[in-house]
Amino acid sequence: MAAPSLADPDWQVWTVAQLFVFGSMRGLFSMLFGIGLLLFFERAGKGDGLYLRRLLLLFLFGVANGTVLLWPGDILTTYAVAGLAVLAFRDKPPQSMLIAGLVAIGLMSLLMSIEVGMMPSENFLYSPETLATETAARQGDYAANLAYLSHVTAKWTLDLASILWVAEAAGFMMIGMALWRSGWMEGRRPRLLIAGYAIGLPLRIAQAIAIFGNDGNPTGWTAMVDQVARFGMTIGHIGLVLTLWPHARSAFAPFARMGRMALTLYLGQSALAAVIFSGFGLGLWGRLNGWGEWGVAALILVAEALFATFWFARFRYGPMEWLWRWGTYGRRPGA
Repeated sequence: MAAPSLADPDWQVWTVAQLFVFGSMRGLFSMLFGIGLLLFFERAGKGDGLYLRRLLLLFLFGVANGTVLLWPGDILTTYAVAGLAVLAFRDKPPQSMLIAGLVAIGLMSLLMSIEVGMMPSENFLYSPETLATETAARQGDYAANLAYLSHVTAKWTLDLASILWVAEAAGFMMIGMALWRSGWMEGRRPRLLIAGYAIGLPLRIAQAIAIFGNDGNPTGWTAMVDQVARFGMTIGHIGLVLTLWPHARSAFAPFARMGRMALTLYLGQSALAAVIFSGFGLGLWGRLNGWGEWGVAALILVAEALFATFWFARFRYGPMEWLWRWGTYGRRPGA
C-alpha cells in the first residue's frame, strides 16, 4: 500500500475496516465456537472422545483449506488447537471462564506489544522480492499456486508465533462460553452495545490516527491495546445484533441459514476466491483496489446466501457439516 492518505481507496477501506471490522468478526466467530462446545456437551451429554474426533476433523479441514483451497490464512487449524485447550473449562463456572479468557487476551496483548516494539519497521511490509515471488505464483497455474501457498501455510502454522493466535482464539472462546452460561447471549442487550462501543470505538480511532502518523505501521502501544479494542467492538456488535433481533428477525433470516452451514461457506469462500483471483481463474490478483475487493466479497456473500436458501429447502445439513457429522459419529447422517 502507498503512504497513508484518505484520498487513497485502499486506505479508505483500511480505515473503515480498522474501525469496525478488523478482528471483531473473528472475535464473534471465536465466541460462537466456544458456545458450540458447550452446546455439544449440554444437549446430548456427549463424551470427550467424540469431541476430540470432531476437533481432529476440523484440523484436517483446515489443512485442506490452507493447501488444496489455497488459503494460507486458514483459522480452522487454530480453532482445533484452541478448542482442545478450552475443553478443560467446560464445567467451570462462568466467572472462571471469563477470568481465564481475559488473562489469555491480556498475555496476547503484552506479547504482541513486545513483538511489534522489537520489529524493524521494514519488516511490516513485504520486500519487493517477496512480493514479486508471490505475484508470480498467484498469477500462475494451479500447481504454482498450490506449491507456493502450501509452503506459506506450513511456515505460518509451524511458526512459534502461531501460539499467540491460539491464545487469542482460546481467550475469546472462553469469554463466549462465560457469556452464554451467564445468559448474556440471549434477549435484548443494549448495555452490551453501549459498553462495547464505548470501549472499542475510541481505541480504534486512536489506533488509526497513530498508525497513519507512523507511515502506516503499528506501534507498541497500538499493539498493546488492540485486543482490548477488538474485545470492545466484538461485544458492541453482539449487543447490536441482540438489540435489533426482536425487531428484524426476517432481515436476519438469510444470515441464520448461512450460520447453519458456516463450515461449508467458509471453505466455499476460499474456493471461490481462488478461482476469482488466481491466474488459472479470472486472474484478478493485484488488479483491484480495496473497494473493488470489498465488492467481490459482497458478491460472494450474496451468492452464498442464495446457495444456503436453496440448499436448506432440500436438505437438513450443509454439505461439509454433513461430512463433519459423519466423521464425528461414525455413521451416515440422515438427509
